[in-house]
Amino acid sequence: MSVTYNSQSEIIRENCTFLKSKPRVHNQRLSIQHWQLRDLITCPNSSEEFIYVNQNSVNGYNTRTRITTQILKDLTFRPTSLTASCGYLAAGGQRSQLMVKQLNSTWHAHTSVGGSINNALCISEHLGGTRLLISNNDETIKIYSLPGLQRLTSIQLPTAVNYASVSPDGRKMVAVGDSNQVFLFEISVAAGYQKIGTYTATTEASFSCAWNQTSDKFAVASQDGYVSVWDIRHSDKLCKLGSKQQPDVKGATRCVKFSSSGSIDLLVYSEHMSYVNLVDARTFNERQVVRVAPPTNDEHISGIAMSPDSKVCFVEHAVLEFDVDTITRRSFPSASLI
Repeated sequence: MSVTYNSQSEIIRENCTFLKSKPRVHNQRLSIQHWQLRDLITCPNSSEEFIYVNQNSVNGYNTRTRITTQILKDLTFRPTSLTASCGYLAAGGQRSQLMVKQLNSTWHAHTSVGGSINNALCISEHLGGTRLLISNNDETIKIYSLPGLQRLTSIQLPTAVNYASVSPDGRKMVAVGDSNQVFLFEISVAAGYQKIGTYTATTEASFSCAWNQTSDKFAVASQDGYVSVWDIRHSDKLCKLGSKQQPDVKGATRCVKFSSSGSIDLLVYSEHMSYVNLVDARTFNERQVVRVAPPTNDEHISGIAMSPDSKVCFVEHAVLEFDVDTITRRSFPSASLI
């Protein structure tokens, strides 16, 4: 059994099985437009469908019927960022292009938000409405209303913003960018978006961040191959998790997600190439490392997504559809007397 250690010197057991073996393979290819931005697949509604970027289109794919549908086609740009939530889909480009579509109607809008690369997008219900947050290379988070697509405010940060994520309860936001700083905001009707803390991730820039389903923990994925986790009730880092290939560039952690429902409680993060990592998000002391590329070749990973019911994990290379071992994850150890 191989072991590694987090920042609290707790052993991480790596002989775990959170994803079942023998994934289903779907011959759908994603296209990467920026070498560090790798969040180009999403599963917003059902484990039977995922949405992904291919060149200048955004497609939906039904895993049961094996039918591909073009949701956004013949865009004037190749998306660098993608998100779908709250009934909307949004895609952003390298020259501040933005396309938004309501998934259950014909409503759509295409605009330029100004600035530079739209590094990441987030759609969230908070402050009494549906909001679209755009993390831009011009050191801002631009916030729009949906469906009106009216700019409500713009948050200035001291670095290019690579990702912003709103907690499921709509009360907090975390943002990361081209430094090792992590910015925590409180969201309220009275004060809007108020920065309440600045933390240090590791040594390099960060490109992804995510909240757990109970909105009390968040994770940050960094260029140097680490994922840092905080509990909002404490200022100290809860743990620091390494990648399989750290410190090589191909071990950079690109995308991080928490499972979003039930008692599955998993943290998932992808590496720049070939591997994904799954960690027990209850204790952070057990991990499964899965090689998704062929044994003899390294392959780029352009995104990971978990289904809303947390029963399926999609990983692009190909796309691979893994079943989560939900029975094991819902089995808690019995209590014992010390």
